[in-house]
Amino acid sequence: MSRKNEVLAVTSHDDPGKAVAKAVNAPDTRAAITLMEIYNKGPFSGPTPPDLEAQMGAVIDRGKAIIAGDMRLSETTLISQAQVLDGIFHLMAQRAISNIGSSLESTERYMKMAMKAQSQCRATLETLSEVKNPRVAVFANQANVTSGPQQVNNGTPSPAPARSDSAAGVNMTNELLEYQDGERLDTGTPRQAGRAHQTVETVGEKHRATHRRRQGSQ
Repeated sequence: MSRKNEVLAVTSHDDPGKAVAKAVNAPDTRAAITLMEIYNKGPFSGPTPPDLEAQMGAVIDRGKAIIAGDMRLSETTLISQAQVLDGIFHLMAQRAISNIGSSLESTERYMKMAMKAQSQCRATLETLSEVKNPRVAVFANQANVTSGPQQVNNGTPSPAPARSDSAAGVNMTNELLEYQDGERLDTGTPRQAGRAHQTVETVGEKHRATHRRRQGSQ
């Protein structure tokens, strides 16, 4: 049985419509059909173009080689595409130069196409570099490296900043003034001294000292 018949064969387990749909939607089948259209309209068209079976055989064989680890086809494809894109860049750049001074719109249009080709060429070469030298993913845990001893606090909350002695003293004084005998600290603007009650009166018994000074002692 040929390759074409193998792909389009209908097994006893599948519905005929589903089997044909799977075969037509297979990547190698679609690629072979597209290549047939290219060859029929390209420079390779002739009296005996390659048939669908030959195209499918070539696509399947190359796919198997890549799956097996042979990346030579991928490398050759990328190199060829990069060269074609580089040629398109130079062609568009030359056409842009030839239109300088006569048509600014044509010059700008050709330069845009040239820069697009240059960008795609660069991306193709970067892909080729990745294929030739694939990157190795490195997963490393966090490491604390230092030249001397260090202390690592994981999950320990930092202590609250301590208040200075002066600030603590002011706060304590304010609290004492606020809660002692109902008095509060007067933070308002001080008043000017008045002339009322100028006569000094004798201190009453209530406010006299409990222990008097002995007579004769100076």
